[in-house]
Amino acid sequence: MCTLTVVTRNHAYLVAMNRDEKIARGTGFPPKIHEFEGTKAIYPRDGDGGTWFATNDYGITLALLNWNTVAPHGMDPKTRSRGSVISALIDSQSQSDLEKLFDVSAFKGMMPFRLVGVFPSEHTIWEWLWDSRKIRSQAHKWESRHWFSSSLSDRKAESLRGVVCRDAQNEPDAGSAPWLRRLHASHTGGPGPFSLCVHREDVKTLSYTEVMAAAGYIKMGHFRGSPCALDKFHSIVIHRVDCPDPAVMGLSGPAI
Repeated sequence: MCTLTVVTRNHAYLVAMNRDEKIARGTGFPPKIHEFEGTKAIYPRDGDGGTWFATNDYGITLALLNWNTVAPHGMDPKTRSRGSVISALIDSQSQSDLEKLFDVSAFKGMMPFRLVGVFPSEHTIWEWLWDSRKIRSQAHKWESRHWFSSSLSDRKAESLRGVVCRDAQNEPDAGSAPWLRRLHASHTGGPGPFSLCVHREDVKTLSYTEVMAAAGYIKMGHFRGSPCALDKFHSIVIHRVDCPDPAVMGLSGPAI
């Protein structure tokens, strides 16, 4: 249950994600730097220690959304959390590096999900779809796009929130960080289950997380709470090793 937005700029990009979850699960823990062998990553954690969103110093960002459109294929009750997927993959240094780590047996017992990966050095966005039995992949062009998930209906979320996102493209600062934050805080149509900032009796947007990949660095900003109440971020910056030369990316990086 989430909304994910990717805004591309040459080797730079902005990504934002709303974490929509049962209120009882809590807002989780703010991002920290995690050290792997040869890689640094930043990600927040939920109350069970899993994560839904992460970035690393190779400029790679991964985001996981529940996939509610498909029914699990005769699986046993959930035995493994989807929250462990990203932390097992985020030390990858490329898309091909990441795919080598895929093993269907590692996903068995998990409910269906969609995993989105942003790979600026390769100018590609990849999406992997796990239906509880097999995984398939889809490559997307290096273009701005959105993903939507709702436990009530992924299709309805895509339809209603998609209209809001398309209309927002006409705003003068479209593609900038302030625009992205306004969009993810949107209550167009009234605060409710299918507004981008979700408000239901037992479910709401519990946090907003943003990644900015720019010349020589990558930054994650995180707000614990509904994005409509956002005031200031908890931010962490790490050096970007995949494209450290500002001349390659353009001095301005993404619009901010």
